[in-house]
Amino acid sequence: MIKPPAKPEPAEKEASYQEQLAEMTRHLETVRDLPGLDKFRQTHELPRAFFEHFNAFLACYDRLIDFALKFSGDHEQIRCKKGCANCCIDLVRGLTTPEIINIYHHVRPWPDAKQIFEYHRDSAEQFSYILLNKVQPGESPPDGRDPRILEAHMEFNLLKRPCGFLDQETGCCRIYPVRPVACRYFFSFDPPETCTPSHEKYFERQTRTVHLPEKIHTLLREIDHAFGFRPLNFLSGAFCQFTAELMRIKLITVVPENNRE
Repeated sequence: MIKPPAKPEPAEKEASYQEQLAEMTRHLETVRDLPGLDKFRQTHELPRAFFEHFNAFLACYDRLIDFALKFSGDHEQIRCKKGCANCCIDLVRGLTTPEIINIYHHVRPWPDAKQIFEYHRDSAEQFSYILLNKVQPGESPPDGRDPRILEAHMEFNLLKRPCGFLDQETGCCRIYPVRPVACRYFFSFDPPETCTPSHEKYFERQTRTVHLPEKIHTLLREIDHAFGFRPLNFLSGAFCQFTAELMRIKLITVVPENNRE
């Protein structure tokens, strides 16, 4: 499904907005130019600067979102609160390789990392089953523009299966500092219950998004391509694919940049 172009952000001409954008650009350009990204699939090594600058980029994005919401006055109308997890039903779409690496690196030291992997594997298998039921025998799997992909996502969402990174007791995200871009920019003006896919107003609810500018998406794609790994397009699938194909539950080796050739 082709997304319509994002509307211009009302705050984009403001100095504070441009300062955050410039800082985001600087951090991503630093990540893009780091040595060894193209060899990561073989070495499982990354410079420490990768995580420092990528997480600094994410923090800048959060500040840019806060500024944009306050500038337009929307922050007073946002109904999303800590502990509200109605939208945390697992199939976040549009993941990139650096996001998956960052999440994996954050989660891998946890004592329940293997259980988290298995939960996401089960989620990915359930989604694959739903999608395969929409494919005729002998037909190639649908690509990202096929409307059946979106249909399968919606059917999965109706299962109301919580994201594997959600603390179901508190309703809080366990990977909040490193959560994907797609988990950051979406907000609801309507009551939390309308964010449940089975709610009658789910498709009519009033929402607000603060999209990344295209030049930031371009930098993310450049970094993504440098790794030479194409993750599946949804969080559970991408996390499991990366873990199974590349890492096999091993730790990522983080090295000082000046230790690399």
